[in-house]
Amino acid sequence: MTNDSNSDNLITPAELASQLSISMATVYRLIETRKIPFYKIGGSLRFKQDDVEKYIELNRKESIKELYERTQKRQ
Repeated sequence: MTNDSNSDNLITPAELASQLSISMATVYRLIETRKIPFYKIGGSLRFKQDDVEKYIELNRKESIKELYERTQKRQ
């Protein structure tokens, strides 16, 4: 098995909570509802940093200004 950067960017539920400024209950709710991908390794939960960044981006909401500008370009 090679030592690549994939194992270096796994974070724990506590680290995820800290990074997103959310409670542990919210982290477990995200897991239960499968809203964020996770790994279960030897009974421990881990999250890939790339997946966390994708989750953040997928949950981004446009500002009113961005929405207006985007709709004006279509016309």
